[in-house]
Amino acid sequence: MEEVKGNKFAARVTQRELSTHKEIQTAKHPGGRPKKTDEIKQSEKVFLTLTKGEKAKLDEHTARTGESIAGAIRRALKEMGMI
Repeated sequence: MEEVKGNKFAARVTQRELSTHKEIQTAKHPGGRPKKTDEIKQSEKVFLTLTKGEKAKLDEHTARTGESIAGAIRRALKEMGMI
């Protein structure tokens, strides 16, 4: 490996270029965020049918609070102790 004067990162870049994909993936710090655990991951879906009036009230509330529809429903369910 050639030493490049004036650039302290040159040796590091050359070393990275020589690494294989397998070496990068099995490195101590492969990069990216860790996968979410099953307790944290929100993967289940629920579908809800509302009247036009109910939907209008929900839209008005979310516009006023800046909350998403899913977030508002999730918060209401938590406040009622259902989830």
